[in-house]
Amino acid sequence: MTQSYELAGKTVVVTGATSGLGKETARRLYAQGADVVLVARDEVKAAEVAGELGSGSPGRSPTGSVNTALADLSDLADVRALAIDLQQRFERIDVLINNAGIDIGEPRESKDGFELTLAVNYLAPFVLSTSLAPVMAEAAAAGEPSRIVNISSSGHRGGHIDIQDLQERGRKFSGQRVYNNSKLALTLFTTELARRNDPTRLVANCADPGFVKGTTLGRDLPFGYQVIGVLLTPFMATVDKGARSAVWAASAPEAGTFTGRYVKGGKQIEPSKEAQDTELAARLWDATERLICGTR
Repeated sequence: MTQSYELAGKTVVVTGATSGLGKETARRLYAQGADVVLVARDEVKAAEVAGELGSGSPGRSPTGSVNTALADLSDLADVRALAIDLQQRFERIDVLINNAGIDIGEPRESKDGFELTLAVNYLAPFVLSTSLAPVMAEAAAAGEPSRIVNISSSGHRGGHIDIQDLQERGRKFSGQRVYNNSKLALTLFTTELARRNDPTRLVANCADPGFVKGTTLGRDLPFGYQVIGVLLTPFMATVDKGARSAVWAASAPEAGTFTGRYVKGGKQIEPSKEAQDTELAARLWDATERLICGTR
């Protein structure tokens, strides 16, 4: 892995940070000296992980700190409150990693009445990122743009965005399809977020962790899907390996020199053809704003 740029004194916010990829990502960035903010829904679990990280990290004595912030990312009012809380508590936010995600395999609705997978995997990062992007860009150090890293998935390649039916209400529910679509939406959002911001002040990129074992992503899937997951475990990457893409996008010097890109394993790769549709990305942004406007 490429040597990171100086993280000491930088505030890094990681959602879904109490287990799996999020926890490992937070651990590694903290070990590099960052002031890490663990975003979680469970206060007790957040405190446990903060204590675990704060007790020391293998390889060096961290110069950073570990803090927690609470939010239910399926509730957009909570997401907006989180953005306000972060701005009030921290002088600046240098890196935001939208890591939290779900794959439940069955139809459920969020508190706001949105399809739950879409709400957590896409709408929450959209609201949090657009709320924080202006202050992150304003606070960016000269020559070091702030960074937003959205955790996508190769599943986006099987997705398709229907602007007229973002929640898939007009079709028979498919857990795999709504998950793929949510990750495609997140990838397109990253493209448009990058376009709307000065790359000398803020960069936004997607990181693909690969197919990773040892995460809680599919814990709510039906039993049959979980069995398939167990059978595929020998062919899956470890959490440590999966976290490398996010860590690289958040800390590698070269990852601050490009924006609106898709990275995996420390290098840029091409996402799906649909994910590169800049016109669709702009239309999706507008459609998303219309969708969530009633939740403000």
